[in-house]
Amino acid sequence: MYLTAGQFKGTKIEVPSDVKPTLSKVRESIFNMLMQYEVPDNTFLDMFSGSGIMGLEAYSRGYRPLLLEINKKNFDTIKKNCSKISLSINIIKTDALKFKSTDKYSIIYIDPPWANDYSNILKKASELLNDKGVIFVEYDKIRQLDISEILNKSNIPLKMIKSKKYGRCLIDVLQKSYL
Repeated sequence: MYLTAGQFKGTKIEVPSDVKPTLSKVRESIFNMLMQYEVPDNTFLDMFSGSGIMGLEAYSRGYRPLLLEINKKNFDTIKKNCSKISLSINIIKTDALKFKSTDKYSIIYIDPPWANDYSNILKKASELLNDKGVIFVEYDKIRQLDISEILNKSNIPLKMIKSKKYGRCLIDVLQKSYL
């Protein structure tokens, strides 16, 4: 995998064998979509970092990412990728659902292992999102998730504002519902 844009465009990123990294076409599309929204700052939270490709892509494009990863092997791979290009990105080895922060983030990217329960994940993301921020949720269309239904059933104060399909994966864009 290679970074697609920004200061470190073309940099090769190592990916653990058991991780499904976000494809370059999808990453480019997410960052292009992001340009449509007026977010308050350039804070970027990747809740389930895997290889770290989204956080590294965000950093390369001028965002200030925080990467959360629970798996030690994945965490070590992210650190190795960062040190390879002398980046000092904030990476925390933690369970994203237990992550505590007083900070709020303008951009949150969610791409958990696709078998996870999205209700708790979306609830946690809504707590970490600042008022004018956006959440990008990636998931496998085979799961036939209905993110809007999950938000309604679980009383999560988010609304879907856009949905895009890329081959097997879907990307939903969410914002606070009271805006």
